[in-house]
Amino acid sequence: MRQHMTSTELCRLTGLPMGTLKRLRAAGWLRAAKPGAQGRGHADRWSLAQVLAIAVARGLRTRGVSLDQAERVLRYLWAMPMTRLEEHFRDGQTCLFLIGTDVLPRLLPLDSILANEQIDYTTAASVGLLPAAVHVQRIWERIMAEAMRLEPTEVRTRKRKTVRP
Repeated sequence: MRQHMTSTELCRLTGLPMGTLKRLRAAGWLRAAKPGAQGRGHADRWSLAQVLAIAVARGLRTRGVSLDQAERVLRYLWAMPMTRLEEHFRDGQTCLFLIGTDVLPRLLPLDSILANEQIDYTTAASVGLLPAAVHVQRIWERIMAEAMRLEPTEVRTRKRKTVRP
């Protein structure tokens, strides 16, 4: 299974426009796990955890979450090692808590969000702020399935012509 995706693969999977990714990278907001060299054929390589962070942040932005809130979630997931992320999932901590356009940058169990005795669901519904869950584990599973589907990146070698006197 591939451990990295190219910028093209990342954009196709997350729906992030390539121009946006390039602008974020040029501004220093994002840095690929394996930055490519200048020119064609030297694509950036993004770790699967980075793809997850970008996918979740992009999804939050499309749902009206502020740039600041989406960035906090992006940084939270970006900094998390894959082994720690999978520990969270094994422990049942699979979701982000979203209420209105506010999001808590921490993985929680789904039941603690949707069946929480401390939340007055009647009042929340009356003001249009029912809590919701972003199921990060499902997004992760989709990314992992895509990584399994992708062919291993071929290393291209260019033969040099030798000039003999």
